[in-house]
Amino acid sequence: RDCYHREMSRALARRLVTSAAARWRVTDARASTQALPALFASARAMSIKPGKDFKVPPPSVTSDAVGTGGRSSFSGITCTVFGSTGFLGRYVVHHVAKSGSRMILPTRCSENDRQHLKVMGDLGQIVQLDYGIRDEETIRYAVERSNVVINMVGREWETRNFSFEDVNVTFPKKLAEICADVGVRRLVHVSALGAEEDHPSAYYRSKAAGEAAVREAFPSATIVRPAKIVGVEDRFLNIFGEHSRKYPAVPIIDGGDTKHQPVFVDDVAVAIRQIVHDELTSGRTYELAGNKVYTFDELAKMVLKTIRTRKSTAYIPSFIMKALSCPHEWLLRRVPFPMPTPLGLTRSYIDAQSRDYVKRADSLGFSDLGIEPNNIENGYVLDYLRSFRAGGYQVGDAPWEHEERDAKLSA
Repeated sequence: RDCYHREMSRALARRLVTSAAARWRVTDARASTQALPALFASARAMSIKPGKDFKVPPPSVTSDAVGTGGRSSFSGITCTVFGSTGFLGRYVVHHVAKSGSRMILPTRCSENDRQHLKVMGDLGQIVQLDYGIRDEETIRYAVERSNVVINMVGREWETRNFSFEDVNVTFPKKLAEICADVGVRRLVHVSALGAEEDHPSAYYRSKAAGEAAVREAFPSATIVRPAKIVGVEDRFLNIFGEHSRKYPAVPIIDGGDTKHQPVFVDDVAVAIRQIVHDELTSGRTYELAGNKVYTFDELAKMVLKTIRTRKSTAYIPSFIMKALSCPHEWLLRRVPFPMPTPLGLTRSYIDAQSRDYVKRADSLGFSDLGIEPNNIENGYVLDYLRSFRAGGYQVGDAPWEHEERDAKLSA
């Protein structure tokens, strides 16, 4: 304890010397050095109380880093990730873990559903726990040893057990309060681009309320608002591919003229890793969107072209789509067992199609993190859509080949 007091007194003395030099414009370093004994004596006389009268800025989360920076190194980060088994979660775990971070992954699923996460870090660096979003004790146990917490828990439709309020508002608020209580250094909360309090979709309204609750409980939290994310497991472009296999035409709500800036999932995961490692991102909000703006109809036609089908789009008024979704929504909230949920036909999804989802010009984004997002039209990003080709992954004529053949037949 005496040693601790001496170190704190010396730190205070150095701060006093710096302020005195700035005030009196002391340019001679020897004069400052000669003043140190008197300042040390005055600092000892002040009887400093640790944690109250004197506060030392906390070290960076990477201050204890050891090694060259790979998986077998230690980045100094112990990171708890909620939502690690989700679409975005597995990519975030991969990128944060491969820099040598210890990962604590609370999940609600069985061992079979989370075993793929074990190999994303070095031996012993991936720790998996069971938890519940309503169980404060397990949440506290999952975060109390971490200096970074990432929350990616979300829900795009309501069920009998969990509402939008439960998942997108109550849990983030509870998590932020617990993180503040146990002394977590960094909190990263993943929301959604377009989250507004007056949004017609209950999903986006709950996301906006969740952001406000996190900010209130943990003011230095970093908010990440990704646009529609595309990738192998996405629930955006895959919807068009699935509908092309099930229906005579791909249903497009109203005119399909709402605007989107879809972003590749790996780009978002890399951005979150960058945010975790950069202390200057604390307290900021980042909108992560792709480089190009598309209409909803253009995205659907791009998918149809990629999967090499002759099917087209069909424009259906939103009130008809809502009427079709009502029986399913009613059953989701009442049946005591899981129900298959048709992608793109839930009420919240239909309501969401009346707004644009474009990054604001004055908001922070990929460029502020030094990242250039991928173009979603290149083959690497959209390669997964080839699985919807009717004849198989490699089979099927391209649309322009259809046009050439039809022209020859008509001639």
